[in-house]
Amino acid sequence: MGKAMFEPKKLLPIPVVALLLSLLIIYLNASAGTIPMGVDLRGGTILVIPTTQPIAELDSIIASEFGFHAKSRSIRDFSGEVKQQEITIDTVGLSTQEERALKKRIIREYASQSIEHGEIFSETVSGFFSDLFMRESLKALVFAFLFMAIVIFIKFRTFVPSFAVVISAFADIVETIAAMTVLGIELSKGSIVALLLLIGYSVDTDIMLTSRLLKQRGQKDMDQIIKNSMYTGFTMTGTTITAMIVLLIVSTSDLLDSIATVIIIGLVFDLFNTWITNLSLLKMYVEGGGK
Repeated sequence: MGKAMFEPKKLLPIPVVALLLSLLIIYLNASAGTIPMGVDLRGGTILVIPTTQPIAELDSIIASEFGFHAKSRSIRDFSGEVKQQEITIDTVGLSTQEERALKKRIIREYASQSIEHGEIFSETVSGFFSDLFMRESLKALVFAFLFMAIVIFIKFRTFVPSFAVVISAFADIVETIAAMTVLGIELSKGSIVALLLLIGYSVDTDIMLTSRLLKQRGQKDMDQIIKNSMYTGFTMTGTTITAMIVLLIVSTSDLLDSIATVIIIGLVFDLFNTWITNLSLLKMYVEGGGK
């Protein structure tokens, strides 16, 4: 096998630029307050209407008559059959009078289906609780990442291999959040769970690659070690992505859809960060005689 087959250092500028661009995207959108967030993180009101019939103009009706940005969707069961309609309203200050007026307007639109006022379920997430949930979620992400980094440094006990794993995992998370922002995927309960899971998913192939290179160097050809590691790593990542795609296809839950989508995006970035960023740093370390 030619040695030139495994020269990830030549491609290293690609993930570096991707990481810097992702940080810029997050910074600009965070400064402008344009990072898409779910009701749990931004606050708002959810109305659930017991009908299977969607009304396409309902969002624009609410916007024009009440001045609220609204987004409606159909809630489906496992078989894909529509069961209810859900409307999310982006306001944390919805008064009792406004909520009553909204329900009356919705009932008027669904007049042919004889929906009663009390049958429309409403749930409001206040600004206080959404801010609290946001802060606690960020704490969870930060502490999960820090403890992961500590475990990695304890395991390898050398700076460069440990740093390579940690920076690859950091890039996975940052680039995934940036991609979510660009694609309009909301930061919500589901996506935060997925990001926490991604911290674990993102380091498994990095740990496997690092362990093999450090333990088997000098015993086997480096390219052969990398080839075997790539086979194992791509199999691990490929099976997870396949499972998430299946979940995305069969799921009728927004929560599961969000988790699956974010994990798929993160694992795609992980392929680049593991086999270019991490591998480049490891090769330079091993070839330099690092111990």
